[in-house]
Amino acid sequence: MLKSLLLFALFISFSSMASVKIEEELYVIGQNPEVIKDLAQSGSVEIDHVTSEGFEVYGPRGLSEHLTKRSLPFFDMKSVNKSALADYPSHAEITKKLKAAEAKNPKIMKLFSIGKSVTGKDLWVMKISDNVNTEEVEPEFKYISSMHGDEITGRELTVKLIEEMAQSYGSNQEITELVDNTEIYIMPSMNPDGSERKQRANANGYDLNRNFPDISNRNGNTVDGRQIENQHVMKFQASRQFSLSANFHGGTIVVNYPWDSTYDRHPLDAFIKELSIGYAELNPEMRSSREFAGGITNGADWYVVKGGMQDWSSFFYNDLQVTVELSHAKWPRYDDIPSFYQSNRDSMIYFMKQIHRGAGFKFNRADVAGTVAIKQTSPVIKDLGSFAFNTSEFFKVMPEGEYTLNITEKNKASKVIQVSVDKDKIFSNGNYTIID
Repeated sequence: MLKSLLLFALFISFSSMASVKIEEELYVIGQNPEVIKDLAQSGSVEIDHVTSEGFEVYGPRGLSEHLTKRSLPFFDMKSVNKSALADYPSHAEITKKLKAAEAKNPKIMKLFSIGKSVTGKDLWVMKISDNVNTEEVEPEFKYISSMHGDEITGRELTVKLIEEMAQSYGSNQEITELVDNTEIYIMPSMNPDGSERKQRANANGYDLNRNFPDISNRNGNTVDGRQIENQHVMKFQASRQFSLSANFHGGTIVVNYPWDSTYDRHPLDAFIKELSIGYAELNPEMRSSREFAGGITNGADWYVVKGGMQDWSSFFYNDLQVTVELSHAKWPRYDDIPSFYQSNRDSMIYFMKQIHRGAGFKFNRADVAGTVAIKQTSPVIKDLGSFAFNTSEFFKVMPEGEYTLNITEKNKASKVIQVSVDKDKIFSNGNYTIID
């Protein structure tokens, strides 16, 4: 015991120098704000899913002895019987399902891998669009699930969503309009190794949702030293023009919106809450939540997360992202997955459609770079900020209103365009202004 405590203390001392390697997964019973604060400030552990009943804590060997010494009641989550989880598909079976959906409707489905996991499993992404092999001038949307391998519900729901879209395109008007006007990218599993092992971390033992660049370092958006799955996602993000996205987790039921890493409010805080409420209102358990008012929460107000995908995506790439917790059980009974899909299906479709609440521009030439300053002129006058672009296309999701976009190319005169965003005209906002 003494040796383990010394190891834990040593890890605390050097925690600022490396990511936390997960060797113990514990659940502390009861909520004690001072305990949570002390553990979080040590930097040597990860806190997750704080509720009135307790919270999860992940860390190095010696963590359990440390909690015992502090007389904190807990249990080992790894010791929970997982025999009931055997019905879940393997990564190979998920691959077959995705390939079958692609084969069912290859006009709108294109499956590709953005790279491989630590153990060599493909990180599959399905592109869904009406001209799937063409780069169209359309807003780009993204779903990513299960970066925590033991939070499996999102993997199953995103596969079911893909299968429904392959089946219903052409017969369901809402899905058809969405596919015809959007470039949609869905990654059901960012951490297939973790899911195969039924663990939170990747095969190296690291939490992928603490391994993205933190927004406190504006110059830190680099893949250097990060886990291979994070590197692949970062390169994928940099190659696209995503403007709205969500990542799926499990452990409770709520929509979590930025910021996660700071108590400061996002510049579009009210708008993000509106989008989050829109998702939650269509989910019966979310909208009736007793734990989270309205089924939503600000990330940092819940608990602080550094190095998460949500803040990284929103801050560095103008890709407004929320985190959706889908189920109280991380591995619910497989027979219950259809009911979870029923609860989330309309919410998932709704949220994808919100990508069209925005506007942007497209140059008729390549190798374009510069900045765009966005100012809302109605119903209020407000500067949304200045954003860099280094491709011929730029798009931003924005609240309803009238806007002026002042576009400045390097070594060229500025161009000013006027755009309008109407939340009631999802597919007829005009979206893009073409610039010669």
